[in-house]
Amino acid sequence: MLLNARRRRIASALALVAVLGALPACGQNLGKSNFARTTVAVEAGSGGDVPSGDINDPAVTPAVMRTIDPCPLVGKEALSSLGTPEDPRPSSTSFGSCRTRVTDAGGKQLSVGVEIGASTYVSSQGVTVTTVEGLPQVERKSKDGKSCDVGIMTLRKPERGVGISVTYDGGDPCAAARAVAAKAVKSLHSSPAKYPSSPGTLTAVDPCTAADPAVLGEVVPHGATMLTSFHSCDWTPGSNPRISIGFRTGLPPEERDGTKKVEIDGVAVYQKVGSGSSAECKIEWQHKAWVDEDVEIVGVIYKNYDEKKDEAASCEKAAKVAKSVLSKLPKP
Repeated sequence: MLLNARRRRIASALALVAVLGALPACGQNLGKSNFARTTVAVEAGSGGDVPSGDINDPAVTPAVMRTIDPCPLVGKEALSSLGTPEDPRPSSTSFGSCRTRVTDAGGKQLSVGVEIGASTYVSSQGVTVTTVEGLPQVERKSKDGKSCDVGIMTLRKPERGVGISVTYDGGDPCAAARAVAAKAVKSLHSSPAKYPSSPGTLTAVDPCTAADPAVLGEVVPHGATMLTSFHSCDWTPGSNPRISIGFRTGLPPEERDGTKKVEIDGVAVYQKVGSGSSAECKIEWQHKAWVDEDVEIVGVIYKNYDEKKDEAASCEKAAKVAKSVLSKLPKP
């Protein structure tokens, strides 16, 4: 049974502290101990030329990827080759993230995370690019060698996909991350676990089509669009003004820390201006129940760094887009 939302937050925080603090607290250099090492099996299906064009794999389109439950990708069965895994812990703030820990054969711990919709940007430094089952795979190892990120690219423009992150002070984090990534790709190409298609859920909604284009044209006239994750989208990214629309999970929004409750078409929404001197307003509202105390949340953000801070003006523009989104979203 899943922990409730508040307990999951505490558990996740304690887990992270435990992973980061376990080795120094032992007073022993475990890196030089003669523990048995976990053997990471090489998965079949890897290798080949790295594709350079658009990715046209029907199994990993954004429409499919946004519906996938990330936790089975780092579940006990997926991580059994690395040691003894714990039950995965879903993120309390994101549809696409999940984390867990594994204890290897020598008693050392790995922290393993997955993010569906992660950036898989390929830079020229410190990156290894290979291919796995026809998909580009990007590998980055930290300078201290204790952690590694492996990204499976499922979308070329912009570069997005599945990110696997491993922290492992007792072995090779990149070998572990590659093993997890290989199993993840096999799952994506066969029968990945998906979120229930409950009435009105945001998990299946394309954020880039969540608002009326005519309304967006009034607020952000430049019109450029970029998917920033499979559950969020930016209009006129990198320029001013900008609108961001995103879907996530979390505790129900409420009046706190400068957030004001207002109504749009009879729906309670919560708005808050940015902390800086430029124009910024965020409007959020509860869409429907999710798990335990958590709910599905819609967020609309207006930003313009060429305008001075003005709550009434910036929130009016955010509200105009939010009203359009409210009218277009599926009903719970």
